[in-house]
Amino acid sequence: MEYINNISTNIVRDEFKQLDYVVTPNTKEIFDRIFVNNYGANKSFNLIGNYGTGKSTFLWALEKNLKKEQLFFNNLTPEEGSVVDYEFIKIIGENDSLLNILAKELKLKGDLDSSKIISALERRRIKASKKKKGIVLIIDEFGKFLEYASKNESADELFLIQQISEWANDDLNETYFIITLHQNFSSYGNNLSDQDKLEWEKVKGRFVNLVFNEPVEQLIYFASKKLKEFNIPIKVKSDFKNLLKLIYSSNLVSHNKLVNDELSNSLYPLDWLSSNVLVNSLQRYGQNERSLFSFLNDDTDYSIKKLKENFYSVSNVYDYLVNTLSTEINSSDNPHRSQWLTTFRALERAELAFEDDYKQVSEVIKTIGLVNIFSKVGGLFDKAFISRYFKLTRKVDINSILDRLEKTGIIRFYKHSNKINFLEGTDIDLEQELITVSKEINPDFSISSEIKNLVDLPMLLVKKYSFETGTRRFFEYKVFDNYNELSEAEGVIDGYINLVFDDIKISDIKKKSKNYISNVFVLYKNSSQIRNEVLMILKFNKLLEKHQDDRNALKLLNSEREFHIQQLKNLAINQLFNNDKNVWINDGKTEDIVSKHKLYEWLTEICYKIYHKTPVFNNELINKEFLSTPINTARKYLIRALLENEHLENLGFPDEKFPPQKAIYISLLKESGIHQKNNKLGYYELSKPNRNSNLYQLWNESESFLNSSLSNKRNLLEFYELLEQSPYKLKKGLINYWIPMFLIAKKEDYALFHSNGGFVPFITEDTIDLIYKKPQDFLIKSYDVSGLKVNLLESYKELVQIGDSNSKGTQSTFLSIFGNFLRFQRGLNNYTLKTDKLSSKATKLREAILTSKDPEDALFNLFPTALGFHSLSIKEDEEVLNSFTNHIQDAIREIRNAYDELLNRIEKVIIDAFYGSSLEFETYKKEIQSKISDINPATLGKVQNVFYRRLISPLDDRVSWIKSVADVALGKGLEELLDEEEPLLVNTIKDLSLGLIKASEIRNFNKNSDKGTLYSIRFFGETGEYVDDKLVVNTNTSKEFTSIKDKISETISQLDETKRKELLVELLSKEMNI
Repeated sequence: MEYINNISTNIVRDEFKQLDYVVTPNTKEIFDRIFVNNYGANKSFNLIGNYGTGKSTFLWALEKNLKKEQLFFNNLTPEEGSVVDYEFIKIIGENDSLLNILAKELKLKGDLDSSKIISALERRRIKASKKKKGIVLIIDEFGKFLEYASKNESADELFLIQQISEWANDDLNETYFIITLHQNFSSYGNNLSDQDKLEWEKVKGRFVNLVFNEPVEQLIYFASKKLKEFNIPIKVKSDFKNLLKLIYSSNLVSHNKLVNDELSNSLYPLDWLSSNVLVNSLQRYGQNERSLFSFLNDDTDYSIKKLKENFYSVSNVYDYLVNTLSTEINSSDNPHRSQWLTTFRALERAELAFEDDYKQVSEVIKTIGLVNIFSKVGGLFDKAFISRYFKLTRKVDINSILDRLEKTGIIRFYKHSNKINFLEGTDIDLEQELITVSKEINPDFSISSEIKNLVDLPMLLVKKYSFETGTRRFFEYKVFDNYNELSEAEGVIDGYINLVFDDIKISDIKKKSKNYISNVFVLYKNSSQIRNEVLMILKFNKLLEKHQDDRNALKLLNSEREFHIQQLKNLAINQLFNNDKNVWINDGKTEDIVSKHKLYEWLTEICYKIYHKTPVFNNELINKEFLSTPINTARKYLIRALLENEHLENLGFPDEKFPPQKAIYISLLKESGIHQKNNKLGYYELSKPNRNSNLYQLWNESESFLNSSLSNKRNLLEFYELLEQSPYKLKKGLINYWIPMFLIAKKEDYALFHSNGGFVPFITEDTIDLIYKKPQDFLIKSYDVSGLKVNLLESYKELVQIGDSNSKGTQSTFLSIFGNFLRFQRGLNNYTLKTDKLSSKATKLREAILTSKDPEDALFNLFPTALGFHSLSIKEDEEVLNSFTNHIQDAIREIRNAYDELLNRIEKVIIDAFYGSSLEFETYKKEIQSKISDINPATLGKVQNVFYRRLISPLDDRVSWIKSVADVALGKGLEELLDEEEPLLVNTIKDLSLGLIKASEIRNFNKNSDKGTLYSIRFFGETGEYVDDKLVVNTNTSKEFTSIKDKISETISQLDETKRKELLVELLSKEMNI
C-alpha cells in the first residue's frame, strides 16, 4: 500500500488517502479519554493545540479507527445491543456563519435557525441508530467560526453551539461533538463586552478541554518512528553507544520514562543531543510535527537522508535551520536572536583566524551556538565534552581547535552557566585580572556585612505548626552582627534564624540565647569557603568598576559575579544542614540539625513552646497578618451586624447567601459558641464560650485584661499589644476582628474613654472604626459596684426609670444610668448650658454633669456633692437617699425647663407689646395679626419687614412661632441668648412691635382720608416722660401758607444740616410744651 506524505492534513480531502500516521502515547490517551474512559455525560470535546501539532491528522486516524478500517488506538468492543459503527459529519472552519455551513452540510434550505439544525441532526442520529451506528460531529479549525461570531457579535451562533453540545451530551445517545482550536475558547471573544464574555464562558463550560501539544520527548518519539528505515552501520555502533552515555552523563538533555535503548537506536543518524536541539528549535521556530515532518521528508543537500552512513550531529542541524528557517531566526521576535548573531560573528572572526581547517572550526562554533540555546540549564558543556563528542561523531581531535579558539578570545568556559560559550568583543585576561585586583581588597572585611548586601535571605513557613493551629508562623534568616541587634520577633515574623559567620564562642551564644527565645542561632564551621566566595565577589565588584567602558567585559564580569553569588547562597543557606560543620542553638541548648525536615520539626517544637496559648483557629480569611480589601470590608459589615442584630440567630444573615462576613461569623462566633441563644431570655447574645471551645482561653485572657482596669484606666493599645506578643502572638487580622467583637460583647461591663473627648457612652460603628485606626487614643476602665453603692444605684434607677437586668447585673445598670445623664446633657441647648437664671443647686448639678469624666466619680461623688449630700455612697439612711432623689429630680426639672421659661417670658413681652387680651396662642396671634393687617410690607424697613412676616407666618406651633419672632429681634438664634442680652431683646421686641402698630394706624388713616398724610411723633424729655402726638400734613395748602413755608425754607437753608435740625426740633418741642 502506498502512503501519502502531506505537509498538512485536510479531514475532508484526505478521507480516502492512506497517511503514514504515528501513534504517540499522548494521542492514545486522548482517544481513550473520549471513547473509552468517558464515564460522564459530557461528550463535547475541545482539542487545543498549537499549529502543526497533528490535530487534523489525529482526527483522520480517529475516523479510521472507529470505522475499523485501520487500528491506531483502541479496538472498541461493542456491548450487546450497542453501536457497531459510526457515521461522521465533518466540517472545516470558514469565515462564515456556522449555521449556514451546517445547513449546507445537512442539505437544509429555506429560513434557518438553531432548532432546524438540531432537528436535522436528531433525524440523522435516529436514522443511524437504526443501523446500530453512532454519530460523530467533527469541526476542524473551529476558531474561524468563533472569530466570525465575535466579529459580528452574534448571540445566535453561540446559542447554536450550546444547543449542539447539549444534543451531543445526551448520555442516552451515542453522539460525540469534537472541535479543534489553536487557543483557549474565550480568547476569541476578548473584544466583547463583559456580559457577552460571560455568555462565552457559559458555552465554553459545555466542552471538555483536551490539550494536544506534544512534549519534546513525544516529538522525538515521533521522529524515531520515521527514522526506523535507517540502520546503524556496524562500524559506528560502538561509537553510537558511547555517544549516548556521554550525552546522558552531561545532563544536557532531559531523560524520562520514554527513553530506552530501542528509542535511542531508532534515532540514528540523529543522536540524543542533536535530536533534542532539532525538536526544540522546530517547536520554537516552526510548527511542531508539521516542521518535523518537513525535515524528515526533506531532499535538499541538508537532508538527513544524505547522511545515512554518518551521524547527523548538531552542526548539521544548524545548517538545516539556517537554510530553511532563516526568516524566523532573523526575526526581531526571536528571543534567541542575540545568541544567533553572536554565533554568526564568531564564524566571521574564525574565518580570519583559521584558514586551513575553517570547515572543522565552523562545525565546532555551530555546535557551541546551538547547544547554548537549546540544551538544559546547568548541563555540563566543557572542552572535554565537545572534544569527545566530535571524536565520536566526526572521528577528529579538536583539542587544538578549542585551545586556539580560547586564545583568540572567541570562546571561554563560563562557570555560571557551566558551558563553553562565545566571548564577544573583549580581550581582558580574566585570571590575570583577578590576581592583580586581589591587592586592592581589604583582607579584614566582615563576612556578615558583605553577606547582608549580597544574599537575599529567605523566610521559612513552619508548616506543621501552621497546619495544626491555623496560624502561619514564619522564621526569617538574618545575618548576625552583634548582640545589640538581637530582638524578639514581632509583626509578621515569629522567629529569627541568626546566621553567625564570625568566630564567636558557643558558650556565649548559649548564654545569650536564653534571653531571646524566638531566636535560633547557626554557627558556621565552613566559614573559610564562604569567605573565599565573598572575596571573589569583591574582586568582581572592583573589576566591574575598572572596566565600566567595556560593555562586553561588563557582560562577562556580571555573569561570573552572579555565579559566585549563587555559590555563596548555596554555601550559606542550602548547605546549612550538616552537623559536622554547623552548630544550632536555641534557648541555651544545641540541636542536631542534619536535614531541612529536621529543622522544620525543631521549629515546630519551638513554636509550641513560645506560642503555647495560641488558639486553634482555621480560617485563612482573617488568621493572617494583612487582610485583603474585601475581608477588611467584611469586618465592617460583621461589626454592623453585631451592633444591630446581636439578638438574632446568625446575626440575621440570609440563609441563601454566603458573603465573607457570614463565613467569618460562623467560624469565629458560631462554631466557637460565643454567639448562642439565651434560653431563659429567648434571644441570642454574645457570651463566654464553654470550656471545650478553642477560644475559651483567649476569652479568659481578654476578661483578665478587662478586670485589670478595675482600679485604674488602661490604654486600649495595651490590649492589642498583649495579644500581639507571646504566648499568644495572634495575627493582626484576627486581632482586628477579635477585640471589636469582645468590646461589643462586654459593652455593659466597662467604661470607654477617648483621650481628648472623655467618656464614650455608646459603642457605634464609628467608635469601632476609630479604635481600629488609633487604639492608643482610647482608655478603658472596669468598676466595682458593690456594697452600699448599690443602694445609691437603686435611687438612680428610680430616677432614670431603668428596670432590673438579671442578665447584665449592677455593673451594666450603673453605666446605663451615667449614659442617661450624658444623653440629658447633650440634649440641652446653649442657653440652658450657660444661663444663670437657675437655682444654686440646679446650676451646680449642671456643672457637675458637664465636667464629669468618669461614671463612678460622677454618680457617687460629683452629683451628690453638687446638691450638698457629701459621703452619700457610704450612708445607709433611707430617708437621706429619698431626700437626695427628690433634690436631684427638682434640679433636673429646673434645668430642663430653663429654656421653656425663657420662651414664656418672651411670649408675655410680645402679647403686652401688642396690647393683647388673651394668653392663648391662637387667640393672641389673631389679635396681633388684626392690629397690623393694614400694613403695606413694601413700605417697611428691612428688619421691620422680616419682623412683620414672622408675626403673620402660618406657623401653628407655639414654640417655633415665638422663637422665630425673637430670632429677628435678637439677630441670632434664641438658644444662643446670653443672660445679659435678655433686657435688650425685650426692648427691641417692644420697639419693633410699636413701630408696626404705628405703621398700621398711619396706613389705615392715609388710605381712608383725603386731608393729607398722617405722621406719628414721640418726644422724650429729660424727665424721661414722653409725649405722643399725631399730625396730618395737608397737601392742599393756601397761598399764604405756601409763601411762609417757602420763606422759612429759604432762610434756614443758609444753615448746615445739623443746625437746621436743631432749630426745627427746638421749635417743635416748644409747640408741644416739652
